[in-house]
Amino acid sequence: MIPNVLSSPPSPTRVPLTISTVANAFVKLRRTTSKTESIDSSSGEPQTHPSLQREGATSKRKVPLVQSDLFFCRDAVDVPKLLRGSRVSLLERAENIGANVLVDESWDCSIRVPRDRRHGSFKVQVRYSASASRSSLPDPQKPVALDRVQNVSGLMTIVDREELSL
Repeated sequence: MIPNVLSSPPSPTRVPLTISTVANAFVKLRRTTSKTESIDSSSGEPQTHPSLQREGATSKRKVPLVQSDLFFCRDAVDVPKLLRGSRVSLLERAENIGANVLVDESWDCSIRVPRDRRHGSFKVQVRYSASASRSSLPDPQKPVALDRVQNVSGLMTIVDREELSL
């Protein structure tokens, strides 16, 4: 027997056109095409507050420290407030080892914008690094390079904060 070479290939399975199948197709299409928007900002190179920069203002011994936090915020993101929170935690750790100021400070901030801003929360990762040192001068108590922050305007509510281990 000779096989039928001219036979047509099997027909594809037909899916009935219902509301649920169309909705599922749109969901799959949206998942593949949508990307989460991210807003990134950074202080740039490590820097020390001007009041601590003069010769002999700080001790020669410096201990590098890093603080990484993950914040979940609703309605807006006020980056300077989040940076202050991370910096305070870093200064507390510095005080635990006998230091009283932070020098050579830098930070990175990444804001993940929710798809639906009205019902979602912003996921904000802050990485603050500095060196702990001793000084007879007081610590300035504020993050460096605040002119470089990128905020999401509105009234921010911090829903949760997680300290990330490095």
